[in-house]
Order: sequence, then C-alpha cells, then structure tokens
Amino acid sequence: MGSVQRLATVVIVGLVALSTILFLYLGDEDNRIDAKDELHLEASISRATDIFVTLCLQCHGPAGEGFTEPGAQGTGRIGAPLGGVNESLNQEGVNSTGTPWPGGVDARAKIIYDTILFGLPTADGTGYRMPPFGGASGSLTDEQISELVVFIQNADWNAVYNTAVVASGGFPTPPPAAGPVEEEPAAPSEVDEGEAGVASAYTIESHDIFFVPEELEIPADADVTIELPNLGSATHNFSIDELDISVDLAPGETKEIVINAPAGEYVYYCNIPGHREAGMVGTLIVSEDASPAVASPADIDASPAPDDAEAAAEDTTDADGEGAAAVEPVTVVSHDIFFEPVEVTIPPGTDVVFSLPNEGAAAHNFSIDELEISVDLAPGETKEIVVNAPPGEYVFYCDVPGHREAGMIGTLLVE
Repeated sequence: MGSVQRLATVVIVGLVALSTILFLYLGDEDNRIDAKDELHLEASISRATDIFVTLCLQCHGPAGEGFTEPGAQGTGRIGAPLGGVNESLNQEGVNSTGTPWPGGVDARAKIIYDTILFGLPTADGTGYRMPPFGGASGSLTDEQISELVVFIQNADWNAVYNTAVVASGGFPTPPPAAGPVEEEPAAPSEVDEGEAGVASAYTIESHDIFFVPEELEIPADADVTIELPNLGSATHNFSIDELDISVDLAPGETKEIVINAPAGEYVYYCNIPGHREAGMVGTLIVSEDASPAVASPADIDASPAPDDAEAAAEDTTDADGEGAAAVEPVTVVSHDIFFEPVEVTIPPGTDVVFSLPNEGAAAHNFSIDELEISVDLAPGETKEIVVNAPPGEYVFYCDVPGHREAGMIGTLLVE
C-alpha cells in the first residue's frame, strides 16, 4: 500500500502543478494578446513608414508637419499637418486646445481613410488638391491605406523623421527662403545654324508634383538636348519607356539628355512610386514638321517701330497736353503656399489690371473682402481682374481652407 500511496501522492501533486500552470497561463491571456497586437501594430507602422517616406513626405514633411509656421512663406509643402498641431487630433481625438473631435479617434480614422482613398478635389472640381491613392487608378491597396491610417494615428513622428533623414541622405524637404523670387522659365536657346540636323536645348522642369511643361514638341530624327532641372523639394525622375530613358534627379539637381527619336507621341513621367499617379506625367510630341527651338524672347528686339512709339507717346498725353502717367499692370503669383509679391501698391481711383497666375500644384484663390473680390485659380491657370479702389490698406489672401493660415496672405496699399 505504501507504493500505491506514494504514486497517488505524485499524481495529485502533478495535477495540482498542472492546474497551477494552466491557471497562470489562462490568467496571462490578456497580456499575451496585447503582446501579439503590439507586434502586429509595430509591423503595420514599419510598412506604412516606408510608404509615407516614398509617397507622402514631399507634401507633408518628414515629421508630418505639413505647411508649418503660420504666417511664414515658402514652407515648400502643400500637405496639411498630420503630426505637429494635428497630432493630438489624429492620435487622441482632441484638437490642440483639448476640444474633443466629434466621434473621437474612430471618426478621425474614417476621415483619414476616406481622404487617402478618394483624395481631396479642388474647389471647382476640375482637379485634386490631393490625388486619390485608392481605387482602380490608385497606387495603394485597401490594406496599405488602412495601415497608413494606423501609422498616422500611432506613429512616433520623431522616429519617422529620423527614418526620412536616413532614407534621403539628409534633411529631405528643406524649405526655401521666405518669399523666393521666381525666375522665368528658361526659353530654348537660339538654334545653331552652323550644324545641320542638331536642335538646341529644351527644358522640362520637375516640381512637387508635376512637370513644366506637360507637353513638349521637338523635331524628329535630330539630336535634341533637353535640360532636366529638379525644382522640387523631393527626389524625382524623368522616364520615357519607349526610348529607354530613365534619369533620377535629386532636389536642386539639373541633368541633360540628348533625344533623337522618330516621329510619334511619347509619355514622359516620374517613376518614383505614386508620383505618376499624382500627376507627374507629360507628352513628348516628336514631329517631322516641328521647327527647332527658337530664339529666346529676350533676344528679340521688341522695341516699337518709330510710328508705334509716337502713337504710344500720344496715348499717354491727356486732353490738356499734359503727360498722364501710365499705370503698369500688376502680377500676383500664387505658389505653394505663398503669394509673390506679398505687398502691392497701386494709385487710388484708377483701373489697374491684375494678372493672377497660379504656379502652384494646388488650387488657390485670390480674395479681397472689402472689394468683394474672390477669384478661384486651378493649378496652371491665369486669370485677370481689374481693381479700382479708394485709398487704404487691404488684405489679399487665399480662401482655400488652411492656406491663409499657412502664409498665403498679402497687403494691397492704395495710395
């Protein structure tokens, strides 16, 4: 009986030990589930970080700061803040003043998801302030969009910034100086008549996130030099598949290529993932009828003929024979995301023509509330208005949500 009792004791002790282990295992189930979820979250954030650095960084900045420094010009970015002032809103469901967002974090998640999926149309519906990244024409799957939402709502933006710096080999989107002076695009240089069959240089600029021009015509079966300056804050590329051309362009870099192609139409695009889908695409027309590049307008003598000059002088003379000062037209350029210039002076009680070109990648607007002026401008569009105002100081600004706060504001002095 002694051996039976010992065996029974061993069995009982073993069962008690097994029960204890099972109890502890089951009792720690929540911790094990949390650890699994944490690993899954980290993996999602890691994958989404790579997507953000590739597709989103050029518009939203390396730390998700977007168009920063309200009131300052030239941030070099057109995307809304994801981190920074909007971090608590996206990650905690409250804005920077602690006011809860209706629906909290879940409601913000839906807004972020829908924005990435469908994009943000321009005010006039003719384009996109932000392109759609989902759907049949988008570059992201539903799973990738969901992971980007998780990333935006859970990422450590300092870690994202460090990853962006490493991936870019330095600070990836250096903001330009406030109020940069935009130079006129270089016109094609004059043709060298001494070398038959050779056309002179053309230029295709890379911006964030489009080409200028979007259509270029060159002569067929001739060596054509094309300059490729990257004027954007992100890395870009110039590719033409049919001609085996692929040129990578670092920010601020300019390269040259020589194209000799048969007549036809060729698509050029940026092969950085997502950039073509976002609008970095153009058409190269190679035509047997195309003339080589012509002389720059600056090389053409635009001075009026003697008769024209006399007529112009007569036009500036009033009925009493006294000279009347001509009022020069005014140009106010919309950029991403500032005006150039930020201060304009015109005489009172005088019709002044304002030319309003939008050279940005986003839709903009020119508004002066006191004068009941509001002009919507699609990317690349130019409109003209006539301003006639009494003496005073007026504010002009862009009424697209967030743009005035980001620095699209200026002063009109009528004196």
